[in-house]
Amino acid sequence: MKHLRLFTYIDTVVKEGSVRRAAEKLHITASALDRRVQDLEEELGTGIFERHPRGMRLSAAGEVFLGYVRRHLSDMQRLRSEIDSLNGLRRGHVALAVSPALATDFIPRIIKTFREQYPGVSFSVTVAKHSDAVRALLAFEADLAVIVAPPKHPDVIDLAISEQPLMAAMDIAHPLARQSTVRLSDCIQYPLVLPAPGLTSREMLESVLHSRRAETQIAAETNSYEVMRGLLYSTQNVGFVISTGTPKDRINENIIYRPISAIDIRPVPLVCAQLKNRGISVSAARFSNYIAEELNNISLSTGSENDRGGVSSPDY
Repeated sequence: MKHLRLFTYIDTVVKEGSVRRAAEKLHITASALDRRVQDLEEELGTGIFERHPRGMRLSAAGEVFLGYVRRHLSDMQRLRSEIDSLNGLRRGHVALAVSPALATDFIPRIIKTFREQYPGVSFSVTVAKHSDAVRALLAFEADLAVIVAPPKHPDVIDLAISEQPLMAAMDIAHPLARQSTVRLSDCIQYPLVLPAPGLTSREMLESVLHSRRAETQIAAETNSYEVMRGLLYSTQNVGFVISTGTPKDRINENIIYRPISAIDIRPVPLVCAQLKNRGISVSAARFSNYIAEELNNISLSTGSENDRGGVSSPDY
């Protein structure tokens, strides 16, 4: 198992970008860590790091070696999880990369529910744009990516998929709140709080709003769903969020969410994905099932006329 400790050392140096910072995190001396790295480079017959005044950077050979390192660390994590599962899932760790729209309510709620049953499982959650989330999977930095409208990649497979309509958000007293479904033409009669460029909900709106820019009054743009909701209270403003971005617990909530007709904007897929040919841990597999079940519940409660069959998920 000694080589796995060395692999952890190398992975930490890469993540920290510095021998000194990595040594502090690993609770060893910087000189001892640097010696281990140099011994490995001598054994491999090539340098895996380029040393600069501001820290360590991987060489071309180091990039190749890092993939080898992270595959082995991932396999060991999965092995430990499978051993734990023999006596029940008593411990484990799940690393997630998630879309911003899911970070406020959806993911925290599922993690809370999961840990009520499996309190020994811990989580790390990185909020990222869909392309960055896919890169986290490819770099073994995330076990699962839960993202909206992800780019297709041959090394990434979908574990659960649900079509998500775009929702219009507004104050409870807003004139559009009386409608069960709204048209985008209705929304643009009021000031809009738009998602910031780069967010999926903005991409869904962009092509439609582009041709109607002259009719559109933009009150604000933001990459924060909390800020968006704050700008809707007691105003005529209209905001936008995908279905899973709406809070489930709306006690004392004065914001109303209404689906936008698919005639105007088609729903987009929300996907739970993993790296192809990577065996994920038992804890990650079970958590993906929790996500699939929740997505199915949301699809049923939304009752979108455009739902193409709800959620698909594998058996574990």
